[in-house]
Amino acid sequence: MIYYTVNIGNYIEDLQAPSWVQVITEVEESTGDIVRDSRIPKIKCQFSEPSVYIDASKVHFLNQKFKDISEEIFKKHDLFILHHPHEHSYVEECAEYIYRGWVSEEEIFSFTNYVKPFYNFSKHFQPEGTIIWRRNQQEFNNRWWDLYLRGGVRDQLSFAVALPDKYGYAPHRDLINQFSDASPEGIWWKTKQGAYKRSVPRVPHDVILRLCKETGLSRFRYRSRLSSTGELFFGKT
Repeated sequence: MIYYTVNIGNYIEDLQAPSWVQVITEVEESTGDIVRDSRIPKIKCQFSEPSVYIDASKVHFLNQKFKDISEEIFKKHDLFILHHPHEHSYVEECAEYIYRGWVSEEEIFSFTNYVKPFYNFSKHFQPEGTIIWRRNQQEFNNRWWDLYLRGGVRDQLSFAVALPDKYGYAPHRDLINQFSDASPEGIWWKTKQGAYKRSVPRVPHDVILRLCKETGLSRFRYRSRLSSTGELFFGKT
């Protein structure tokens, strides 16, 4: 089994990867965008044998228990993912991108209009992409990459749309808590997060209404909450 992470541009300056984790630091053909370049090994996964992608910000949490869990996963699944802890709907995932400035409004609607003819928005299942277990998933990888290039630099929305009919999954916190601490105040969350901004962050209320109209999703099912510090959270909170 191959465990690997991606640290292009020395994103994590003091990377503390276990010796059994392969660290990819460059790509053969650059897209010209360092964020997109970092997604190439993650999404296009060059390995056909069982492999586990782990985000570079999380590799220092890995241990023997994690390896044991991975061995058990591959006894039953060729593709296994983590369900996003906030269980975002399509609209909620997009709303967070606009709110945090990760993806522009134009990119969101361009992607939505592209997938609209073939995607069932009401059955959206949002993965969380810090860990992915795969074996011989070239068709899925290629589909994900194609969709990724049609949207912004954030890869989780295209991840969801690219998912095949058959895959295994676990609730994010349930699995992570088996080898680390992903409780709301747990150490799992106290790591470096993506710092890229591609648009001006803003409250996405108007975008939500437009997305509901485009996707046919009910705005009454949209979930958000204002925290005590004034920060918006989306989905199941």
